[in-house]
Amino acid sequence: MGIINNIDKIKLKLCLTLFAFSAVYGLLMRLQVIHPIFELEYANVLQSHSHVAFLGWGFLTTLIALQYVFLDAVQRKKRIYQITFWLMFVSVALMLASFAVSGYKVFSIILLTVFGISSYVYCFEMIKDLKKDTEHLISSKFARASMYYYLLSSVATWFIAYVSITEGKTELYYNSIYFYLHFLYNGFFVFSLFGIFFKMLRKKSMIISQRRIKHFYYYTNIACIPAFALSILWSKVHFGFHIVGGLAAFIQLIGLVYLIVIIKQTFVRYSLSNYSRILLMTVIVSYGLKLVAQFLSAFPYIMTKSVELKPYFIVGYLHMITIGFISFFLLTLIVELRGYYFKPIFPKFGLSLFLAGFFSTELLFFTQGILYLIKWKPLGSYQLLVFIASSIMVLGILLLWIFQLFSNPKKMP
Repeated sequence: MGIINNIDKIKLKLCLTLFAFSAVYGLLMRLQVIHPIFELEYANVLQSHSHVAFLGWGFLTTLIALQYVFLDAVQRKKRIYQITFWLMFVSVALMLASFAVSGYKVFSIILLTVFGISSYVYCFEMIKDLKKDTEHLISSKFARASMYYYLLSSVATWFIAYVSITEGKTELYYNSIYFYLHFLYNGFFVFSLFGIFFKMLRKKSMIISQRRIKHFYYYTNIACIPAFALSILWSKVHFGFHIVGGLAAFIQLIGLVYLIVIIKQTFVRYSLSNYSRILLMTVIVSYGLKLVAQFLSAFPYIMTKSVELKPYFIVGYLHMITIGFISFFLLTLIVELRGYYFKPIFPKFGLSLFLAGFFSTELLFFTQGILYLIKWKPLGSYQLLVFIASSIMVLGILLLWIFQLFSNPKKMP
């Protein structure tokens, strides 16, 4: 398949650079709670942090991985992919400043518009190329589904801009954001990352039950759209939404059973490095806990208490998805593709710090939430403890970033 070209080396390193910046922004927000250090509005910095993490690191890195796993060398070199990628990257990079300084204002909306249109062109071209896959494997269905779910999620971005201008931050505004996040998390990222993973195993001649993968695909796919009901239960909706959301979450849990069997097969039949095993287990546990949390949220009491204790349960849940599932899944894929597409394993110390910081912050989030829930004495110096744990995690990310800046991907087979 040739050698990964210099432009794509730069793309990967720039995506990781955006991840490093978003991590530093997150740490600064933690410090701001303890001791204010900047004049910018906290909400604006949060917007910058989240957009760069989701779109710059998560979305763009996933697109690169999709290309290298599903497309051939000729398809990857298309000018349309190159142009649209750089438009998306520059837009996200500028969001580091635009959202932090002015929030969701004109310049940020323009950048999101450029990103959105460019991503549409990129995704439609990707869908066309994915349809040319002569093997017709279930992994290709995962990849195509991820493109469609991204397009569905992006519809909300245009509506959010309209609602924020005409009505302000109403219930409709927040539910539009949750529509976007639901189909981005549970649609695009779930289907694209698992699709890459299954295709990667296939390319490595790993024999995995295609029947089980199909069951996992169909259960997860069937449940994805109705599961959106869970995202709006915080507002005053009919009890029927709880039932629909609960049934969708239960169907996803059935799919999880098939996934666990698939991962068990992978561990038994495929020689994974120790760090890959730890990363993959973190990914699967995070994904499984996400599904369990979604099922529990269908119960009114759980949902009410989760909203009341949002800084602990919901923030912990979001970090579990964005870091535990998405970020560690991307790292797992890169590590396992190291002699296949990318440079050898990340430095163990940096990866260890990243994992330790993640587990520590999650433990603090949920422990504090549970203590408040059962009306016990909360943790003393909680914010300081979270800042220390976050510092460990960010230090690990920065070490990974520095390592990759001076690394060179290997020859592809």
